[in-house]
Amino acid sequence: MTPSRPPTRRQVLRGYLLLPHAVPIIVVMSATAAFALIASGGWPGAGTMARLLGAMLGGQLAIGAVNELVDVELDRVAKPHKPIPAGLVSTRGAWLMTAAGLLAMVILSATFGLASLLLCSLGTGTGIAYSLWFKRTIWSWVPYLVALPLLPIWVWEALGEVDPGIFAVYPIGALAVVAVQIAQSLPDIAGDRATGVRTLAVVLGGRRATLACWGSTLAATALASALAPWLTDRPVWLWLAAAIATVLVTVNVAIHRRDPSAGVRMCFPLVASAVVVLGVGWGLAIVA
Repeated sequence: MTPSRPPTRRQVLRGYLLLPHAVPIIVVMSATAAFALIASGGWPGAGTMARLLGAMLGGQLAIGAVNELVDVELDRVAKPHKPIPAGLVSTRGAWLMTAAGLLAMVILSATFGLASLLLCSLGTGTGIAYSLWFKRTIWSWVPYLVALPLLPIWVWEALGEVDPGIFAVYPIGALAVVAVQIAQSLPDIAGDRATGVRTLAVVLGGRRATLACWGSTLAATALASALAPWLTDRPVWLWLAAAIATVLVTVNVAIHRRDPSAGVRMCFPLVASAVVVLGVGWGLAIVA
C-alpha cells in the first residue's frame, strides 16, 4: 500500500481557514459591523471597530474550533473530508486556536469595560456550550435563543448606553433564532440520523424542517412588522428590513424548487442573512 502524502502548506492553511466555519463567522462579523455603525450613528473609528470585530472574531474562532473538536470522531465516519479527520489540522492545533480565540475575546472585549467583557463572554460561552451539551439533542436551539439576540445588546453596551428598546429583539427574534438553528442543521440531517444525533431538524425530518425554517423566519418578519408601530416611532426601517428578509427567504424557496440539495446548502446563509437584516432594521428603527 502506498502511504498517503503529507498535506501541503496551502492545504494546511485552507484547513485552518475552514476549521472555525467560515460562513457563520462572515455572517456574525458583518452583523457586528452593521450594529456598530448604527449604535455609533456612523463610523466609530478604526481602532474601536478593530477591537470590537477582533473580540467577536476571537469568540467565533473558539466556538468553531470547539465544535470541530467535539465532532471529530463522528466526522471520521460521516465527514472524513473535514479539516481534522482529513489530517489538515491537528487536535493540538484546534485547541491552540480555541485558546488564542478566547484570549483575544477576553482582552479586546475588556477594553470596552466589565459589562462588555461579561456579555461577550456569555455569548461565547453559550456558543461553546452548544457544542458540548446541546448540539446532539432536541434542545439544540436553546443556545441560539440566548446568544444571537445578545449580539446587538453587546455592541450597544460596548459603544455606549443600551437603549431599552433593543431588548425587544428577544421576543421578536425567538422564531428567527429557531429558524437559524434549523437552517444550520439541515445539511447534517442524514449524517446526524445515522450517528444517533437527535436535533430538532432530525426529529422533524428534512421536508418539515425546511418548511419550519422558512415558516419561522416569515413569522418573525410578520411579528416584527405588526409590532413595529407600537415599539418605535420609526417603523419604516423595520418594515423595509422585513421586506428584504422576505425576499431572501423567497430566493431560498426558489432555489430549493429547482435543486433541493442546493436549496439546503443555501438555506443557512440566506436565512441567517434575513435574520441579520431584521436585527439591523430593528437597530435603525430605534436610533435613526
